[in-house]
Amino acid sequence: MQLFLRTLSVTVALATAGATAGCNRDGNHGDMDVRHGATLSQSDAAKITDATVATWQSMDASKIDALYASDIVGFDVSAAPLSTDRANWTKLQQGFAGMKFDHLAITQSKTQILDPNGFVFSSLGTLTSSAGALKSLPIRCTDVYHRQDDNKFLIVNEHCSSVPAAKA
Repeated sequence: MQLFLRTLSVTVALATAGATAGCNRDGNHGDMDVRHGATLSQSDAAKITDATVATWQSMDASKIDALYASDIVGFDVSAAPLSTDRANWTKLQQGFAGMKFDHLAITQSKTQILDPNGFVFSSLGTLTSSAGALKSLPIRCTDVYHRQDDNKFLIVNEHCSSVPAAKA
């Protein structure tokens, strides 16, 4: 019985080590996949999101499009279907720029630092336009940023939708 228990504990230890090694193959060590010396503070994330908001307000389609990673996945406020095609996302951003919103007033936001390479920015605000046909659009957005190989943070996932009307 004692030999059986010793054999069982060695077997369990070897199985655990094998499973752990299998999870870390190809040099991907989960939380250890951090750029050398990289850190990310709330202040760093705020600078990135402030720059994003300023770019959205620029209504420059190419600058807006440059905020997003090549593998962007998202729901745009102007189109119901999930966009998984980069060319489609570019068209959606051109459409957004064409709406001529020149101001975004964020009334509520929360930034969640996931790790040194990623964070989530959730916001509630109102887009307004002095020149476009639609003068005001209350929106809520969640943007997931990820540090790219060049150390720049780009949006890899976005979900923006209009705020539902208040119930009377």
